[in-house]
Amino acid sequence: MSWHFASVDARGAFGARHDLQATLREHASDDSDVDAALLIFGELVGNVVRHAPGPVEIHLSWEAERAVLHVRDFGPGFEWIGAHLPDPLAETGRGLFIVTQLAVRVAFERVEHGMSARAWLPVARRPVAV
Repeated sequence: MSWHFASVDARGAFGARHDLQATLREHASDDSDVDAALLIFGELVGNVVRHAPGPVEIHLSWEAERAVLHVRDFGPGFEWIGAHLPDPLAETGRGLFIVTQLAVRVAFERVEHGMSARAWLPVARRPVAV
């Protein structure tokens, strides 16, 4: 599945989150954490809205039965220095830390004209009945 919208388009983000939730609930195994996946989505998209105004591309795929969320922006990018506990008194800096704690794995990559974030969600595909 894919979604494309401008970072200032709250309806586009809401629609993508709604579709993501429906898809994960339909295809996820019973032991999957769909709520954590939705929080990861919110933090990654929120980061784009705050730091990289412009177009947003979101893709959901399955790799080795694991749901993978790919969020791409076209902003200036940032320097990923790894997961670290942010200053508890700071007003910012918690979002990507939360993502790294909830996701199975996370990868950030500077790409031409923006950043790419991939999060392997704590969601496994429901086994197909035979």
